[in-house]
Amino acid sequence: MRAVVTYFVALAVMLPLDAVWLTLTGGTYRRIMGPLLKPQFDIPAAVAFYLVYVFGVTVLVTSSASKALPAAVRGAVFGFTAYATYDLTALSVIRDWPLSLSLVDMAWGTVLTAVASGVSVSIMNRKAA
Repeated sequence: MRAVVTYFVALAVMLPLDAVWLTLTGGTYRRIMGPLLKPQFDIPAAVAFYLVYVFGVTVLVTSSASKALPAAVRGAVFGFTAYATYDLTALSVIRDWPLSLSLVDMAWGTVLTAVASGVSVSIMNRKAA
């Protein structure tokens, strides 16, 4: 049951952080990616991403963590690896995909997942106390 609660805590932490990031940087992504972007945001695909991604964070990072700092470090590794998988694949197969976009996105995925993981474990520890 703790893993289920941890999942929802991580989701509640990650979604607002990513929403702020996407709001602040959306114009940059749109400018760089131009015609590659869909005219409308694909909500079902975004929901599927968050559900799957946070599942990975929960199973591989937060559910077994007892302290926030180690969870944040493992979250950073998981975030970097996951975002690098996407960004480096895009860099290798999409014509004119900019390296700068991959680097920024990988950095964000690292920070986002580290913060969400550390904060989630901290919240769960406070809840258990």
